[in-house]
Amino acid sequence: MKDNSKKEKTPVRVFREELGLTRVELGRRIGLSERSLADIELGNSIPKLETVVALARECKKSLKVMIKALGIDVTGIPDDD
Repeated sequence: MKDNSKKEKTPVRVFREELGLTRVELGRRIGLSERSLADIELGNSIPKLETVVALARECKKSLKVMIKALGIDVTGIPDDD
């Protein structure tokens, strides 16, 4: 069996943990199941835009930061003025 205890945490998981929330708690706030949020945190799924917005809002991150945290290239996208 693989030992995942030393695996690096993904940015979305770090954002959630900074808030002191479990997956269940954050999932409830943004309308996702624990499994769906786990899939996002593990990089197994890319969420819909509405979910990205909800995650950014709850985690108090900009959309650009959240999108980058999800592993999507944001090179060439200007920052807000």
